[in-house]
Amino acid sequence: MARPNSGHSEGRLALLGLISAMAVLLFASRDAAVERRTSPTLTDDIQAPIAAFFGRPLRAVEASLASAEDRARALEENRELRKELAELRAESQRLGAMRLRLQRLEAMLGIERRGEIPADRITARVVSDPDGPFVRSYLLGTGRDAGVRDGYAVMSDAGLVGHVVSAGSRSARVLRLDDLNSRVAVMNPRNGARAILIGANDGTSALRFVTGEASFVIEDRIVTSGDDGRLPQGLPIGTMKTADDRFLVTLDFTKRPVDWVVVLPTTPVADADDVERDAVQADGAIADTTGADTTNADGANADGAGQ
Repeated sequence: MARPNSGHSEGRLALLGLISAMAVLLFASRDAAVERRTSPTLTDDIQAPIAAFFGRPLRAVEASLASAEDRARALEENRELRKELAELRAESQRLGAMRLRLQRLEAMLGIERRGEIPADRITARVVSDPDGPFVRSYLLGTGRDAGVRDGYAVMSDAGLVGHVVSAGSRSARVLRLDDLNSRVAVMNPRNGARAILIGANDGTSALRFVTGEASFVIEDRIVTSGDDGRLPQGLPIGTMKTADDRFLVTLDFTKRPVDWVVVLPTTPVADADDVERDAVQADGAIADTTGADTTNADGANADGAGQ
């Protein structure tokens, strides 16, 4: 009867031993996993301050090198700018000498500089866009009292608007470039080609009497030529929109609203017939005066002799 009891006891002991071994293995593996997870963190915590400490000199060296490169670049740019400044000064002196020479030659030849853009400006406000003899015109709130005269060019901040067609004491009417009655002599500054800009009453303007079929192409700039003797040369007008048989031009002043304008006091070239007529009238007046003086002198002499 004693042997069966001893066999059961040995089995229980073996089972308990197996459970104990499994528990030990479980806890051992768990501790190993925790150690594996915590070991990199501990390593990073130790290495970070060390890397930061030894990295400071490296960062300082990199900053010094970058600063040195910036200074070298600044010195190079400074040398280039000084070189350009010296060239511009020399060019300015050369242009100044040429300007003085031109002034002397003009004075010697008696040339009047009528074609230049005047430096004097008269500022005026566009007060309305009234109905009148012209479909497209502006009314200015400034007139003869401020120096505005017929024929003066009128410009906005974008380009030429038109010219004064009638000036009152405190107002003036401006004929716009896109009016059907507008005719302005223009040119292409790229090649000097000439044409006449004509309005159309529909917001467009076109070139007529173009010199050469290929004289104007799309995106060419259009300025006044001064050939009409009324407007100075070089006033900006617009850009070529099409270069076909219509030669349409996009006017600069139509790109944004016109509120304020400047009036350019220009002296138009006198017409030859008017100059000749004035000369004839002046000669007639001198002749009449001379004849009257001679008659008076003869009458006085006769009276003196009779006495």
